[in-house]
Amino acid sequence: MIKTLDEFRAAIKEDGQRIRMKPGVYRAEKTDPPMTIPVRNAEAGKDGRLPQNRQEHIFAVNGSNNYFDLRGVVIETPVSVQSKLSGKAHVSDSWHINGASNIFEGGYFRNTTDMPYPRYRVTENEFEVCNDNNTFLNCIFVIKGSVPYGYSDFYGKGGPNFGRLNKHSFMSIQNANNTRLIGCQVYMQSFGHCVHFHKVDGVRIEKCLFTGTLRPTNDVFKEIVGRAREYDFHIMYRGKRPIPRDQMIPLTEDGVRSYGGDKNIAVIDTTVERLRGCFQLLCVGDVTLENVTVLEAGDFSYDVSSGDKGKVVMKNCRGDIAYSPLFNLTRGPVPRNAFYEVTILSPAEGVQPTSRTSLGTICGDRCTFIFHDGTTRPLPRQVNRLDCGGKKGLTNSTVTNHTMATLILNERVRKCVVRSVGPVEDHGEQNTVIRIEPETAADSKRGR
Repeated sequence: MIKTLDEFRAAIKEDGQRIRMKPGVYRAEKTDPPMTIPVRNAEAGKDGRLPQNRQEHIFAVNGSNNYFDLRGVVIETPVSVQSKLSGKAHVSDSWHINGASNIFEGGYFRNTTDMPYPRYRVTENEFEVCNDNNTFLNCIFVIKGSVPYGYSDFYGKGGPNFGRLNKHSFMSIQNANNTRLIGCQVYMQSFGHCVHFHKVDGVRIEKCLFTGTLRPTNDVFKEIVGRAREYDFHIMYRGKRPIPRDQMIPLTEDGVRSYGGDKNIAVIDTTVERLRGCFQLLCVGDVTLENVTVLEAGDFSYDVSSGDKGKVVMKNCRGDIAYSPLFNLTRGPVPRNAFYEVTILSPAEGVQPTSRTSLGTICGDRCTFIFHDGTTRPLPRQVNRLDCGGKKGLTNSTVTNHTMATLILNERVRKCVVRSVGPVEDHGEQNTVIRIEPETAADSKRGR
């Protein structure tokens, strides 16, 4: 058993251990030395050398094949210690996982703000995973500290920025395969992504909770100091305009996000709530979402596609349309041969829809969409609508709608079979529209 943070810092540099840490609260007070390592699973340059990853960190986990039993252990990374690092983009992270095949079980990892806002600097990510086959099991993460915080991307998210921008995400997985988060809870109280991927083959997220924070825009107008007041309550990013009233904005970035070259992503038995885009997975290989629930998305719930480069399967998923669209199949390649099954849920009591509330937009070719009705009270007619086709079209596909939602088939919907309880407006070509009766509980269990 190890009993100090110095012992732990030494242990994470070694291989092949089973380490038990004494339960207690441990606060980091210093940093590990900076280092430069090759980017793993990357293509070599013309000189035959791999690209290099320059790192600054509080903890560098360089050992492999370790099991760390952290049950009852709290490890704090204060903003005062994060401020000792340079803050350079793609360099400074609180933890770098450079070793392979490590298991971290039961740890409680949290940021502490021990300096006045906004006089500190935070790392880009709390964790960056840089090697294969690492597992986080039944861990809790509390992420906070970004500057600014409270405005979504009103004042920038990477350039141009209006005032200082210092984002802080939970976890980046960079050129590292087969990372697993099992039974973990992440509480995002920072402007940054929850989990984001960069050229990875294999991620499994199972039995997890990722939760963020929303803010009514009407609340922003109560500020007497802060970034919004400095800009006379205007949004500055992508054009100056007044902050709208009666909207709900996410204070984080995305929940589960891909950035390119990602495949074999699986999310199982997991809830994602109150994050910007809860799932934005535009991948080059298979994506599986099974028994996933999205609640109170800040911008949209699901944007999942692999084009013709992989199979997308969303099975027995759920989501509400509290403030934002459920589907946003608008950004990536047109899905092909994909399967999407979602049960529509009622929002929480007292939730008022916004001008953005709807079932959103779907597109695809040779795809299957199934919508089940899991509502406990009727949704307002003006928001209970689905745009089929969008700007990319919906062709040779099947849509089965067991809800009372209105389906709008635009002029880009062709050769589709649409079965619907709710009304259908067909503005497309060569579509077959069939009216069906509401499904019973027995029908749903049989997968009718």
